[in-house]
Amino acid sequence: MNCTLAPGLRKFMIVFFDDILVYSNSLEERLDHLKQVLSWLRKDQWKLKLSKCSFAQRSIAYLGHVLIAAGVSTDPTKVQAIQEWPVPSTARQLHGFLGLAGYYRKFVRNFGIIAHPLTQLLKKDVPFVWTPSQQSTFSDLQQALSSAPILALPDFSQPFHIDTDASGVGIGAVLHQNGHPIAFISKAPCPRNRGLSAYEKEYLAILLAVEHWRHYLLHGEFFIHTDHQSLTHLNEQWLNTVWQQKVFTKLLGLNYKIVYKKGADNTVADALSRRDIEESALAISSATPQWLSDVVNSYSGNPEAEKLLTQLAVNPNSLPHFSLVNGVIRYKRRIWLAHDPKLQSLVLEALHSSSHWGDTQVSQLLTRSSVNSSSGPVCTWPPMSLSAAVISASVLSRTVPRVQAFYSRCPFPQPLGRS
Repeated sequence: MNCTLAPGLRKFMIVFFDDILVYSNSLEERLDHLKQVLSWLRKDQWKLKLSKCSFAQRSIAYLGHVLIAAGVSTDPTKVQAIQEWPVPSTARQLHGFLGLAGYYRKFVRNFGIIAHPLTQLLKKDVPFVWTPSQQSTFSDLQQALSSAPILALPDFSQPFHIDTDASGVGIGAVLHQNGHPIAFISKAPCPRNRGLSAYEKEYLAILLAVEHWRHYLLHGEFFIHTDHQSLTHLNEQWLNTVWQQKVFTKLLGLNYKIVYKKGADNTVADALSRRDIEESALAISSATPQWLSDVVNSYSGNPEAEKLLTQLAVNPNSLPHFSLVNGVIRYKRRIWLAHDPKLQSLVLEALHSSSHWGDTQVSQLLTRSSVNSSSGPVCTWPPMSLSAAVISASVLSRTVPRVQAFYSRCPFPQPLGRS
Protein backbone atom coordinates (compact mmCIF):
# COMPACT_ATOMS: atom_id res chain seq x y z
CA MET A 1 0.00 0.00 0.00
CA ASN A 2 2.80 2.42 0.86
CA CYS A 3 4.53 1.71 -2.44
CA THR A 4 1.33 2.24 -4.42
CA LEU A 5 0.50 5.57 -2.75
CA ALA A 6 4.09 6.80 -2.29
CA PRO A 7 3.66 9.89 -4.58
CA GLY A 8 1.03 11.37 -2.22
CA LEU A 9 2.32 10.29 1.19
CA ARG A 10 2.77 13.15 3.69
CA LYS A 11 1.60 15.59 1.01
CA PHE A 12 -2.16 15.11 1.13
CA MET A 13 -2.58 11.61 2.56
CA ILE A 14 -1.53 9.24 5.35
CA VAL A 15 -1.53 5.43 5.17
CA PHE A 16 -1.48 2.98 8.06
CA PHE A 17 -1.72 -0.59 6.74
CA ASP A 18 -5.12 -0.54 4.97
CA ASP A 19 -6.37 2.75 6.52
CA ILE A 20 -6.06 5.63 4.03
CA LEU A 21 -6.65 9.22 5.15
CA VAL A 22 -6.82 11.98 2.51
CA TYR A 23 -6.84 15.58 3.71
CA SER A 24 -7.43 18.77 1.71
CA ASN A 25 -8.02 22.48 2.23
CA SER A 26 -11.04 22.74 -0.07
CA LEU A 27 -13.62 20.61 -1.83
CA GLU A 28 -11.96 21.22 -5.21
CA GLU A 29 -8.62 19.97 -3.87
CA ARG A 30 -10.39 17.00 -2.31
CA LEU A 31 -11.84 15.89 -5.64
CA ASP A 32 -8.46 16.18 -7.34
CA HIS A 33 -6.73 14.23 -4.57
CA LEU A 34 -9.35 11.48 -4.65
CA LYS A 35 -8.93 11.06 -8.42
CA GLN A 36 -5.18 10.57 -7.98
CA VAL A 37 -5.57 8.10 -5.12
CA LEU A 38 -8.20 6.01 -6.91
CA SER A 39 -6.13 5.91 -10.11
CA TRP A 40 -3.07 4.69 -8.19
CA LEU A 41 -5.12 1.98 -6.46
CA ARG A 42 -6.71 0.85 -9.76
CA LYS A 43 -3.30 0.69 -11.41
CA ASP A 44 -2.03 -1.82 -8.82
CA GLN A 45 -5.42 -3.63 -8.69
CA TRP A 46 -6.36 -2.76 -5.09
CA LYS A 47 -10.01 -3.23 -4.09
CA LEU A 48 -12.00 -0.85 -1.81
CA LYS A 49 -15.18 -1.69 0.11
CA LEU A 50 -17.66 1.15 -0.29
CA SER A 51 -19.38 0.54 3.05
CA LYS A 52 -16.06 1.27 4.83
CA CYS A 53 -15.37 4.49 2.93
CA SER A 54 -16.31 8.06 3.87
CA PHE A 55 -15.95 11.07 1.59
CA ALA A 56 -15.90 14.86 2.14
CA GLN A 57 -16.05 14.62 5.93
CA ARG A 58 -15.38 17.62 8.24
CA SER A 59 -14.74 15.30 11.20
CA ILE A 60 -13.46 11.75 11.10
CA ALA A 61 -12.19 9.14 13.56
CA TYR A 62 -8.78 7.77 12.60
CA LEU A 63 -6.58 5.44 14.66
CA GLY A 64 -8.15 6.37 17.99
CA HIS A 65 -8.22 10.11 17.25
CA VAL A 66 -10.86 12.49 15.96
CA LEU A 67 -9.58 14.87 13.27
CA ILE A 68 -11.32 18.20 12.77
CA ALA A 69 -10.37 21.53 11.23
CA ALA A 70 -9.27 22.92 14.62
CA GLY A 71 -6.89 20.03 15.30
CA VAL A 72 -6.95 16.55 16.80
CA SER A 73 -8.76 15.23 19.87
CA THR A 74 -9.26 11.92 21.63
CA ASP A 75 -11.78 9.36 20.41
CA PRO A 76 -14.87 9.53 22.69
CA THR A 77 -15.45 5.78 22.45
CA LYS A 78 -11.92 5.05 23.70
CA VAL A 79 -12.23 7.63 26.46
CA GLN A 80 -15.50 6.07 27.58
CA ALA A 81 -13.78 2.69 27.76
CA ILE A 82 -11.11 4.22 30.01
CA GLN A 83 -13.73 5.84 32.25
CA GLU A 84 -15.60 2.54 32.62
CA TRP A 85 -12.44 0.53 33.24
CA PRO A 86 -12.79 -1.51 36.46
CA VAL A 87 -10.29 -1.03 39.26
CA PRO A 88 -7.29 -3.27 38.44
CA SER A 89 -6.73 -6.17 40.80
CA THR A 90 -3.60 -7.57 39.14
CA ALA A 91 -0.51 -6.18 37.45
CA ARG A 92 -1.73 -7.55 34.12
CA GLN A 93 -4.98 -5.57 34.35
CA LEU A 94 -3.03 -2.46 35.32
CA HIS A 95 -0.79 -2.98 32.26
CA GLY A 96 -3.89 -2.96 30.06
CA PHE A 97 -5.24 0.25 31.59
CA LEU A 98 -1.93 2.12 31.36
CA GLY A 99 -1.44 0.87 27.79
CA LEU A 100 -4.75 2.36 26.66
CA ALA A 101 -4.39 5.55 28.73
CA GLY A 102 -0.76 5.99 27.66
CA TYR A 103 -1.84 6.08 24.01
CA TYR A 104 -3.29 9.53 24.79
CA ARG A 105 -0.46 10.74 27.03
CA LYS A 106 0.38 13.64 24.72
CA PHE A 107 -3.10 15.08 25.40
CA VAL A 108 -2.70 15.09 29.19
CA ARG A 109 -0.58 17.51 31.14
CA ASN A 110 1.53 15.83 33.81
CA PHE A 111 0.67 12.34 32.52
CA GLY A 112 4.05 10.87 33.48
CA ILE A 113 3.90 12.48 36.93
CA ILE A 114 0.25 11.62 37.57
CA ALA A 115 0.74 7.98 36.56
CA HIS A 116 3.94 7.55 38.58
CA PRO A 117 2.27 5.79 41.58
CA LEU A 118 0.70 3.29 39.18
CA THR A 119 3.85 2.58 37.19
CA GLN A 120 5.67 1.88 40.46
CA LEU A 121 3.43 -1.18 40.93
CA LEU A 122 4.71 -2.65 37.66
CA LYS A 123 8.30 -2.83 38.82
CA LYS A 124 9.94 -6.16 39.38
CA ASP A 125 9.73 -7.58 42.92
CA VAL A 126 7.20 -4.88 43.96
CA PRO A 127 4.06 -6.44 45.53
CA PHE A 128 0.77 -5.40 43.95
CA VAL A 129 -0.96 -3.53 46.78
CA TRP A 130 -3.77 -1.16 45.80
CA THR A 131 -3.74 1.75 48.24
CA PRO A 132 -5.79 4.99 48.41
CA SER A 133 -2.91 6.73 46.64
CA GLN A 134 -3.21 4.40 43.64
CA GLN A 135 -6.99 4.77 43.64
CA SER A 136 -6.67 8.56 43.60
CA THR A 137 -4.20 8.37 40.70
CA PHE A 138 -6.49 5.98 38.83
CA SER A 139 -9.41 8.43 39.17
CA ASP A 140 -7.24 11.42 38.24
CA LEU A 141 -6.17 9.78 34.98
CA GLN A 142 -9.76 8.94 34.08
CA GLN A 143 -10.82 12.53 34.77
CA ALA A 144 -7.84 14.03 32.90
CA LEU A 145 -8.59 12.01 29.76
CA SER A 146 -12.26 12.96 29.83
CA SER A 147 -11.31 16.67 29.72
CA ALA A 148 -8.32 16.43 27.34
CA PRO A 149 -7.87 19.53 25.14
CA ILE A 150 -7.89 19.71 21.35
CA LEU A 151 -4.31 19.76 20.08
CA ALA A 152 -3.33 21.83 17.06
CA LEU A 153 -1.91 20.16 13.98
CA PRO A 154 1.73 21.06 13.18
CA ASP A 155 2.36 23.67 10.52
CA PHE A 156 5.86 23.12 9.08
CA SER A 157 5.86 26.54 7.45
CA GLN A 158 6.07 28.17 10.90
CA PRO A 159 8.69 27.75 13.64
CA PHE A 160 8.07 25.44 16.57
CA HIS A 161 8.37 26.55 20.20
CA ILE A 162 9.25 24.34 23.18
CA ASP A 163 8.63 25.44 26.78
CA THR A 164 10.57 23.38 29.34
CA ASP A 165 10.75 23.35 33.11
CA ALA A 166 12.01 21.07 35.86
CA SER A 167 11.48 20.63 39.60
CA GLY A 168 11.93 18.06 42.32
CA VAL A 169 8.80 16.09 41.34
CA GLY A 170 9.40 15.89 37.59
CA ILE A 171 10.30 17.51 34.29
CA GLY A 172 7.88 18.78 31.67
CA ALA A 173 7.70 20.35 28.23
CA VAL A 174 5.09 21.52 25.74
CA LEU A 175 5.41 21.83 21.97
CA HIS A 176 3.31 24.66 20.50
CA GLN A 177 2.83 27.07 17.63
CA ASN A 178 1.13 30.47 17.85
CA GLY A 179 0.17 29.73 21.44
CA HIS A 180 -1.73 26.53 20.56
CA PRO A 181 -0.34 23.30 22.12
CA ILE A 182 0.61 20.49 19.77
CA ALA A 183 1.76 17.95 22.36
CA PHE A 184 2.60 17.65 26.06
CA ILE A 185 5.26 15.52 27.69
CA SER A 186 6.22 15.03 31.33
CA LYS A 187 8.20 12.51 33.30
CA ALA A 188 8.79 11.73 36.96
CA PRO A 189 12.50 11.55 37.89
CA CYS A 190 14.14 8.20 38.54
CA PRO A 191 16.02 7.77 41.85
CA ARG A 192 19.35 8.41 40.13
CA ASN A 193 18.20 11.77 38.71
CA ARG A 194 16.32 12.89 41.80
CA GLY A 195 19.49 14.19 43.39
CA LEU A 196 20.55 16.33 40.42
CA SER A 197 20.84 20.08 40.81
CA ALA A 198 18.21 22.43 39.35
CA TYR A 199 20.72 23.36 36.63
CA GLU A 200 21.13 19.70 35.57
CA LYS A 201 17.39 19.00 35.72
CA GLU A 202 16.75 21.87 33.32
CA TYR A 203 19.22 20.24 30.92
CA LEU A 204 17.38 16.95 31.38
CA ALA A 205 14.07 18.61 30.40
CA ILE A 206 15.62 19.96 27.18
CA LEU A 207 17.07 16.51 26.40
CA LEU A 208 13.66 14.87 26.87
CA ALA A 209 11.89 17.38 24.62
CA VAL A 210 14.47 17.39 21.81
CA GLU A 211 14.70 13.59 21.67
CA HIS A 212 10.91 13.15 21.71
CA TRP A 213 10.04 15.80 19.11
CA ARG A 214 13.15 15.66 16.96
CA HIS A 215 11.13 14.74 13.86
CA TYR A 216 9.30 18.07 14.15
CA LEU A 217 12.46 20.08 14.78
CA LEU A 218 14.55 18.91 11.83
CA HIS A 219 12.66 21.04 9.31
CA GLY A 220 13.68 24.53 10.40
CA GLU A 221 14.48 26.94 13.20
CA PHE A 222 12.82 26.36 16.58
CA PHE A 223 12.91 28.12 19.95
CA ILE A 224 13.48 26.61 23.40
CA HIS A 225 11.98 28.67 26.23
CA THR A 226 13.38 28.09 29.73
CA ASP A 227 13.20 29.91 33.07
CA HIS A 228 16.88 29.11 33.78
CA GLN A 229 18.73 32.10 32.34
CA SER A 230 22.18 30.50 32.34
CA LEU A 231 21.01 27.96 29.73
CA THR A 232 20.73 30.75 27.16
CA HIS A 233 24.55 30.87 27.07
CA LEU A 234 25.00 27.18 26.25
CA ASN A 235 26.95 27.91 23.07
CA GLU A 236 29.30 30.25 24.93
CA GLN A 237 30.04 28.04 27.97
CA TRP A 238 32.83 25.56 28.56
CA LEU A 239 31.30 22.08 28.44
CA ASN A 240 32.51 20.96 31.85
CA THR A 241 29.59 18.78 32.97
CA VAL A 242 28.19 15.59 31.48
CA TRP A 243 24.75 17.16 31.03
CA GLN A 244 26.17 20.11 29.10
CA GLN A 245 27.94 17.71 26.76
CA LYS A 246 24.81 15.58 26.27
CA VAL A 247 22.55 18.52 25.47
CA PHE A 248 25.11 20.15 23.17
CA THR A 249 25.55 16.84 21.31
CA LYS A 250 21.78 16.37 20.86
CA LEU A 251 21.40 19.92 19.54
CA LEU A 252 24.20 19.61 16.99
CA GLY A 253 22.87 19.96 13.47
CA LEU A 254 19.63 21.62 14.62
CA ASN A 255 18.74 25.26 14.03
CA TYR A 256 17.68 26.39 17.49
CA LYS A 257 17.70 29.36 19.82
CA ILE A 258 17.38 29.19 23.62
CA VAL A 259 15.24 32.03 25.01
CA TYR A 260 14.91 33.03 28.66
CA LYS A 261 11.33 33.13 29.93
CA LYS A 262 10.43 34.08 33.49
CA GLY A 263 8.91 31.33 35.59
CA ALA A 264 5.77 33.41 36.12
CA ASP A 265 5.27 33.52 32.33
CA ASN A 266 6.24 29.87 31.75
CA THR A 267 2.96 28.64 33.23
CA VAL A 268 2.31 25.61 31.01
CA ALA A 269 5.64 23.82 31.38
CA ASP A 270 5.92 25.02 34.99
CA ALA A 271 2.64 23.28 35.81
CA LEU A 272 3.81 20.12 34.04
CA SER A 273 6.82 19.73 36.31
CA ARG A 274 5.37 20.96 39.60
CA ARG A 275 2.24 18.94 40.17
CA ASP A 276 1.88 18.06 43.82
CA ILE A 277 2.41 14.37 44.56
CA GLU A 278 1.04 12.82 47.68
CA GLU A 279 3.97 11.48 49.64
CA SER A 280 4.01 9.27 52.69
CA ALA A 281 6.66 8.01 55.05
CA LEU A 282 6.68 4.63 56.75
CA ALA A 283 9.15 5.73 59.42
CA ILE A 284 10.92 8.88 60.54
CA SER A 285 14.06 8.81 62.65
CA SER A 286 15.66 11.73 64.46
CA ALA A 287 18.69 12.12 66.68
CA THR A 288 18.28 13.52 70.21
CA PRO A 289 21.41 14.63 72.11
CA GLN A 290 22.09 13.00 75.45
CA TRP A 291 22.24 16.33 77.25
CA LEU A 292 18.64 17.06 76.21
CA SER A 293 17.55 13.87 77.96
CA ASP A 294 19.50 15.01 81.02
CA VAL A 295 17.57 18.29 80.98
CA VAL A 296 14.24 16.45 81.00
CA ASN A 297 15.41 14.12 83.80
CA SER A 298 16.51 17.11 85.89
CA TYR A 299 12.88 18.25 86.22
CA SER A 300 12.23 15.38 88.63
CA GLY A 301 12.77 16.62 92.19
CA ASN A 302 13.02 20.27 91.12
CA PRO A 303 10.03 22.12 92.71
CA GLU A 304 10.26 25.06 90.31
CA ALA A 305 10.35 22.83 87.24
CA GLU A 306 7.53 20.62 88.51
CA LYS A 307 5.36 23.69 89.11
CA LEU A 308 6.00 24.95 85.58
CA LEU A 309 5.24 21.52 84.09
CA THR A 310 1.91 21.34 85.95
CA GLN A 311 0.79 24.82 84.90
CA LEU A 312 1.81 24.37 81.26
CA ALA A 313 0.18 20.94 81.03
CA VAL A 314 -3.16 22.29 82.34
CA ASN A 315 -3.09 25.56 80.37
CA PRO A 316 -0.30 26.07 77.79
CA ASN A 317 -1.01 29.83 77.69
CA SER A 318 -1.03 30.38 81.44
CA LEU A 319 2.59 31.59 81.66
CA PRO A 320 3.84 34.36 79.34
CA HIS A 321 6.86 33.41 77.19
CA PHE A 322 6.89 29.84 78.59
CA SER A 323 5.95 26.80 76.51
CA LEU A 324 6.18 23.03 76.70
CA VAL A 325 7.56 21.37 73.53
CA ASN A 326 8.02 17.58 73.48
CA GLY A 327 8.39 17.50 77.25
CA VAL A 328 11.02 20.29 77.29
CA ILE A 329 10.30 23.60 79.02
CA ARG A 330 11.17 26.60 76.86
CA TYR A 331 11.37 30.28 77.69
CA LYS A 332 11.12 32.54 74.64
CA ARG A 333 11.86 29.45 72.50
CA ARG A 334 15.05 28.73 74.46
CA ILE A 335 15.53 25.56 76.48
CA TRP A 336 15.03 26.49 80.13
CA LEU A 337 17.66 24.99 82.49
CA ALA A 338 16.42 26.38 85.85
CA HIS A 339 18.78 27.21 88.73
CA ASP A 340 21.01 24.17 88.39
CA PRO A 341 24.72 25.08 87.95
CA LYS A 342 25.68 21.43 87.52
CA LEU A 343 23.22 20.96 84.66
CA GLN A 344 24.23 24.29 83.10
CA SER A 345 27.89 23.27 83.13
CA LEU A 346 27.03 19.85 81.67
CA VAL A 347 25.08 21.37 78.77
CA LEU A 348 27.74 23.96 77.97
CA GLU A 349 30.47 21.35 78.00
CA ALA A 350 28.43 19.07 75.72
CA LEU A 351 27.83 21.90 73.26
CA HIS A 352 31.39 23.18 73.44
CA SER A 353 32.88 19.73 72.78
CA SER A 354 31.74 19.84 69.17
CA SER A 355 33.85 19.86 66.01
CA HIS A 356 34.87 23.53 66.54
CA TRP A 357 37.04 24.93 69.35
CA GLY A 358 37.77 28.50 70.38
CA ASP A 359 37.33 31.01 73.14
CA THR A 360 34.19 32.44 71.49
CA GLN A 361 32.49 29.09 70.96
CA VAL A 362 30.34 29.22 74.11
CA SER A 363 28.87 32.62 73.26
CA GLN A 364 28.15 31.44 69.71
CA LEU A 365 26.41 28.31 70.96
CA LEU A 366 24.21 30.36 73.25
CA THR A 367 22.81 32.32 70.26
CA ARG A 368 22.83 29.80 67.38
CA SER A 369 19.78 27.92 66.03
CA SER A 370 18.24 25.68 68.63
CA VAL A 371 17.87 21.94 68.75
CA ASN A 372 15.43 20.03 66.54
CA SER A 373 14.99 22.87 64.05
CA SER A 374 13.22 25.25 66.47
CA SER A 375 14.01 28.88 65.81
CA GLY A 376 15.88 30.97 68.39
CA PRO A 377 18.87 30.44 70.71
CA VAL A 378 19.57 27.13 72.43
CA CYS A 379 19.44 27.61 76.20
CA THR A 380 18.61 30.11 78.88
CA TRP A 381 18.55 30.33 82.68
CA PRO A 382 18.25 33.17 85.19
CA PRO A 383 20.61 35.00 85.67
CA MET A 384 22.56 33.91 82.64
CA SER A 385 25.38 36.33 81.71
CA LEU A 386 27.61 36.11 84.80
CA SER A 387 27.15 32.37 85.34
CA ALA A 388 27.79 31.69 81.66
CA ALA A 389 31.09 33.54 81.84
CA VAL A 390 32.20 31.58 84.90
CA ILE A 391 31.16 28.24 83.41
CA SER A 392 32.79 29.16 80.08
CA ALA A 393 36.13 29.70 81.79
CA SER A 394 35.79 26.34 83.54
CA VAL A 395 34.89 24.55 80.30
CA LEU A 396 37.68 26.23 78.35
CA SER A 397 40.24 25.28 80.99
CA ARG A 398 39.42 21.62 80.27
CA THR A 399 38.98 22.00 76.48
CA VAL A 400 42.01 24.10 75.43
CA PRO A 401 44.61 21.56 76.64
CA ARG A 402 42.94 18.94 74.41
CA VAL A 403 43.17 21.34 71.47
CA GLN A 404 46.83 22.09 72.15
CA ALA A 405 47.59 18.39 72.48
CA PHE A 406 45.86 17.71 69.17
CA TYR A 407 47.79 20.34 67.24
CA SER A 408 51.09 19.31 68.87
CA ARG A 409 50.69 15.93 67.14
CA CYS A 410 50.03 17.48 63.71
CA PRO A 411 53.14 17.62 61.44
CA PHE A 412 53.21 21.20 60.10
CA PRO A 413 55.71 22.04 57.31
CA GLN A 414 58.56 24.33 58.33
CA PRO A 415 59.02 27.61 56.39
CA LEU A 416 61.98 27.79 54.02
CA GLY A 417 65.22 28.89 55.66
CA ARG A 418 64.26 27.49 59.07
CA SER A 419 65.23 24.22 60.65
